[in-house]
Amino acid sequence: MAPGARGTRVRGPGGLRRLVFGPRPGRDSDRGGPILEFAVVLPILLLTVVVSIEAFLAFVAIERIESAARAGARVAGSEQLEGAERAARTALPSWLENADVTSGANDSDGYYVEVSHPMPIVFSSVDLNLTLTRRVDMPNV
Repeated sequence: MAPGARGTRVRGPGGLRRLVFGPRPGRDSDRGGPILEFAVVLPILLLTVVVSIEAFLAFVAIERIESAARAGARVAGSEQLEGAERAARTALPSWLENADVTSGANDSDGYYVEVSHPMPIVFSSVDLNLTLTRRVDMPNV
């Protein structure tokens, strides 16, 4: 055996001896360590994935709600509130169809359209009670 080498001599096929490095046969090894590490990391990984999905859906909902409010305000600016709420509802995707849409005159002789919807939550174990609201003001043209 080479100086400084640590290993165990075992008999291989045909009775030949060979040097085996690593855990010695018959002794405890670190088996099960990787599964324990995985069990510790898995909940953190799952929580990260769930929070990422929820944040993504919230940002998509905000973008869609603001787009609908802009579409309604555009119609309100050109048609003086006739069809503004209908245009905003038409611009909403089906998963946001129960949003509250209001329109009216603002303080600067223009019009506004406001769209509100509760934040969509996929994993509803946490009751956040958040409402997403976007208001777009349009001058009277």
